[in-house]
Amino acid sequence: MPMSAPLPEFSTEPRSIVDSLRLDSLALDAGFWPALAEQSLRWLDGAQLSRRDAIVLLPFAQLLPLARRAFAAQRGWQPRVETTLTLAESLGPAPAGGELALRADPSTNRLNAAKLLRQQAWGQGLARRDPRGFDHAAAALAATAQAFTNTELAQAPGQRPEFWARARALLVPVAGPGGSERMLARMALEWAASSDAPATDRLFALRPSAWVVVEAGGEDPLCAALATAGHAPALQVATDEPMEQLFDTLATTPPRRLRCADFEDEAQSAAAEVIDALNAGHMPVALVARDRLLVRRVRALLERARIAIRDETGWRLSTTRAAACVMTWLRAAAVTAGPDALLDALKSRHGDTQGLRQLEALWRGGAATGAASAAPATATAQTLLGAMRHVLAPLAQARRQTLAAWLEALRLVLQSIDALGPKQGGEPALGDDPAYRRLLAALRLGDVARDQAWGAAARDTTFDLVGFTAWVDSVLEAESFVPAANDSAQVVITPLERTLLRPFGAVVFPGTDQRRLGAALGAHPLLPEGLLHELGLPNEQARRERETRAFAQLLRQPRLSLLRREHDGGETLGPSVLVERAMRALERRGVIVAEPRAVAAATRRIAPTPLWRPAPNIASDLPPSLSASAVQALRDCPYRFFAISVLRLHEADELEAGLEKRDYGTWLHAVLHRFHTERRVPAGLEAEATRLLRCADQLQAEMRLPADELLPYRAAFAPFVPRYLAWLNQRDAQGWRFEAGELPASAEYPRGVALHGRIDRVDARAGMRQLIDYKTEGVPGLREKLRQPLEDTQLAVYAALVMKAPGQPADGGLSAMYLALDSREESFDLATTDVAASAHALVDGLADDLALLSAGAGAAALGEGKVCDFCAARGLCRRDHWSAP
Repeated sequence: MPMSAPLPEFSTEPRSIVDSLRLDSLALDAGFWPALAEQSLRWLDGAQLSRRDAIVLLPFAQLLPLARRAFAAQRGWQPRVETTLTLAESLGPAPAGGELALRADPSTNRLNAAKLLRQQAWGQGLARRDPRGFDHAAAALAATAQAFTNTELAQAPGQRPEFWARARALLVPVAGPGGSERMLARMALEWAASSDAPATDRLFALRPSAWVVVEAGGEDPLCAALATAGHAPALQVATDEPMEQLFDTLATTPPRRLRCADFEDEAQSAAAEVIDALNAGHMPVALVARDRLLVRRVRALLERARIAIRDETGWRLSTTRAAACVMTWLRAAAVTAGPDALLDALKSRHGDTQGLRQLEALWRGGAATGAASAAPATATAQTLLGAMRHVLAPLAQARRQTLAAWLEALRLVLQSIDALGPKQGGEPALGDDPAYRRLLAALRLGDVARDQAWGAAARDTTFDLVGFTAWVDSVLEAESFVPAANDSAQVVITPLERTLLRPFGAVVFPGTDQRRLGAALGAHPLLPEGLLHELGLPNEQARRERETRAFAQLLRQPRLSLLRREHDGGETLGPSVLVERAMRALERRGVIVAEPRAVAAATRRIAPTPLWRPAPNIASDLPPSLSASAVQALRDCPYRFFAISVLRLHEADELEAGLEKRDYGTWLHAVLHRFHTERRVPAGLEAEATRLLRCADQLQAEMRLPADELLPYRAAFAPFVPRYLAWLNQRDAQGWRFEAGELPASAEYPRGVALHGRIDRVDARAGMRQLIDYKTEGVPGLREKLRQPLEDTQLAVYAALVMKAPGQPADGGLSAMYLALDSREESFDLATTDVAASAHALVDGLADDLALLSAGAGAAALGEGKVCDFCAARGLCRRDHWSAP
């Protein structure tokens, strides 16, 4: 009611009935709470009820300071202002429950749910047959049991037997489809019914002079039960409109509505709305967190503008730096932990130090994980690795043990990590991080009282390290971290349900589209919607009603901005049905409702800066000798040659990328080289095959190639062996003999051309030599390459290397071929024609190119052909950003 309206007349006789006071039309501004306090106290005084012994109950804790200040500003004794939870906590700790009693702690309930399931034969079978399904069943059992307990809270103790009897009658077992879900729901019912009385039951024993219950966003069942219990007079202060006319008495000023193109436009526009409100002096500004991803982006934009923010929603504990550090060390403790996991753990507390760089370089060089050289250059790396093994010893030495033992081991590990002190670069030590302290509480690792239920659950649950790591991850994912409140904050990030009855200077509500506001939620895992309603458990209808009431209350704010995006991931979005209902209600009252204003992110004009093809001068930096790959790079693109051969840049290999085709090629080259080196004279096919397979096994062991990763390549190697040996016998019959393999060679030509390389294989026959290059690519690609011999680089460089060697036959006695090792075709040797002529042409062309570069011609980026599609230097030359010619 308006402030000027006369106050209601109340009876002067104390009564054990419920009176009501409607404040649904009172303006939600700075005068709201003083008016509520004044009228509540007038009711108490009119009924001759003691103010001092009265209790005012609020819907949630964020309203406590507002209400307490308002009541304190009134004269005389003040009532006690609480929520049901704070009131129950003020009565002292609740009595300790039994081992399997339901708790407010979800992690304890999940463990006990799994324990209950394992006590059933079918539960044990499900755990063995489908571990993931078992985890889902335990989670559904715990959540449903907690829902029954929450519904039980609102029942007066004397009404509980009737409630449980009715629930049992509704949850009779069924056969056929849905039988398993019904059985789990019945287990949840019996679990909740057998648990200890809720801590809030002590509230029913209180005998205040009166209850004053403030309702917002719908009736609180527990508050309503206390008010109607008949132990004391009660006043219900209604701040909601009746549901049937919820949108019919809104403020006459419609909210400001904005349509944004996409996610980024909506974030930019929301941040601009907040800043505009602050500049206009409307503080504090509420930013409604309906879409957490979007609000995170808005928060980043506001922090960039140095705006003080208080976040009442927080974020998942698993996303904090402390949680990431703990998880990396847990993964590093696994027996199967590879170099990536070990480096992640070390870097999480040491940063990018010289020792870590040495250790990473050592592992990238092919050293086994954890094996460090004794050379002085890696002494620091050895120290780091040794310290890490010492820190992880409590976790790494265990195999399978109880959760309590795992938690004690983790506590020791975290103590050692925390002792390392601040991370290099200024990042605080773990102990100084508030999120870390919240993590300790969530995992029961800090100074948190361990009740009987938790201790029993932790002792009765066993894990291996993988299972324990998954459990820690699930706990951190379920818990939230809320930073300390900032009383001087200009912006308050809060969920929709926590905006009720809070007089903000302005409210900015992004995410008011049909997908995020008023949308349906997922179905309950065990019970259908109708049965949830009959049982009194939270259902879709109740959630929609609470959401609708909260949104209607939000429309009472003096300045409200509603934003939505029109497109999301390729899908077109419309406005929320709640927004449309509110706008239609305003139109029925004759209020002119403007169409939503289309907005886009702010833009500014920037003069373009042309980016041309780079062409660096490398005259003084040319390498003294070129390999075949360097020659190919120069022919493909001079800038690529500059990046690879002059700057000597290369992509770092992945530490745990697994075996690739290149690794298989290296192994196969080594196998054939050893086979031909040991093969003195030809033998039978069976003996040759045995020798070749023995070489393959030896090289696999020496190169430490994992058998499982090499298995697909070994499967292809098996049919290769007889084909290759048949081809080799034909070569033997033609008089060819293996002369050398993996042959290092170098050659110098006039005009500054110097080459070096390693030739895969050289065969000889009566005054002739043949150069062979092993390839693991297909025959069609090689044939295409040899159709234009002058475009082929590899064999031409090979020929140029051996033509300068002493004793080399004339050009006519030199030939070359590719040997396609992976080919399944009958013919897999592809010879080139007149390789000597190709070599001479290559040397002459190379001399011309080097002369131009030496004279100062730029190593220009060509940006043409297929080379660009897979070039590692594309980001360096910025091919995708060149200006038009």
